[in-house]
Amino acid sequence: MDSQRDDIERIKEILIEANPEVDSLTDKEMVKEMKELANAIKSIKEMEFDVIIDEQTPITPEIKDVNSFIEENKEKIEAFKEYAISRHDGIGLAANQCSLDGERFDMRMFAIKTDTINAENCRIAIDPKITKYYGIKLTKFEGCLTWKGVPGMTIVADRYLHVDVEFYTPDGEFHKETHSGFQAQVWQHELNHINGVEEKILLPSELPHIKELSRNDLCPCGSRKKLKRCCLEDYKSWI
Repeated sequence: MDSQRDDIERIKEILIEANPEVDSLTDKEMVKEMKELANAIKSIKEMEFDVIIDEQTPITPEIKDVNSFIEENKEKIEAFKEYAISRHDGIGLAANQCSLDGERFDMRMFAIKTDTINAENCRIAIDPKITKYYGIKLTKFEGCLTWKGVPGMTIVADRYLHVDVEFYTPDGEFHKETHSGFQAQVWQHELNHINGVEEKILLPSELPHIKELSRNDLCPCGSRKKLKRCCLEDYKSWI
């Protein structure tokens, strides 16, 4: 019995760190909380995710009530995050790129790793939106976990340097952020997945040659100014 009480106290200390309200629970209530936690972990482990290969991602359904969506899908959201972290071959993953237990996981969210070295730095964006695209726009070559049927399949797409975004976290917090460079590129790529956008996909032999702009060419931001008098430094950092 003393061993069991010690176990309860140790787990209670861990749970209190995550949620201070746990401190007011009785031992009986704590045991019930532990069983529910164990069942949730078991449920997450039993979920089977996989990426669907060489099929266009469909438009995901709109989320009418974000808080209800999060509450109803809490375990699936956590399991999807764990699966995204486990994938070491991509920086972003849209939910509808995947199947869950054999059925397309058609939910309006995606995972983005903010650190290419530490995969644990993975964020889930629920009901994500890009509210503004701006800055220079350049053609980019991108790999994709969906298009893997033929080695070297590449998405060729125009991407903006900056984006303003909105999304909810799995805790229900609403965020407004600005992303630039590679993170902005990932946002545009993943949002196109959940919006069902059909990207241009080419084989290595089909990839176009992209000519580097000179200082006297028009700036790709659309200002009609010469590059040298507009976004030259941004261009140098983005090519």
